[in-house]
Amino acid sequence: MLQYIDSYYLVNARDSGLVYKFLDDFLPQNEELYADYPIPQYGNEEEKIFDNLKDLLIYLDQNPDVEYIMYWQNLADTSELKQFTLQYTDDGKMIFGASIYGNEVDSRESLLMYYSMKRYLKPDYACITGEEPPPGNSEAFIRFCENRYVPVISF
Repeated sequence: MLQYIDSYYLVNARDSGLVYKFLDDFLPQNEELYADYPIPQYGNEEEKIFDNLKDLLIYLDQNPDVEYIMYWQNLADTSELKQFTLQYTDDGKMIFGASIYGNEVDSRESLLMYYSMKRYLKPDYACITGEEPPPGNSEAFIRFCENRYVPVISF
């Protein structure tokens, strides 16, 4: 059975420009997995609904206390990266997530993706896990990583 290996990377500022650059560089053929974007994302009463990603990302850049999670599927079958997750935290940061197929968090493919994303995003904290969404707060994410696989670079 196919399973996802997820790696997550905490970026200390909200920046929709970085999101677009990431999508261009790693998922140029992508599909958003939502048709519209309610605020708040989960709850009974919606304050507003965005019908496009651009407006949503501008809103999230300008509202650092709003938590939100989004998913994209990679349509390029030959890419190792299968899905992209973006978690806006409730404390003004972003957590990027990269999902690949696999069962072992310490597999060669997983480690290559991890190191590639670390070089690209330059996160303060990062970790690898299996089919598990990140928390919606940076402090909770740091604790989350303490209990997940974090490769150590040895020279």
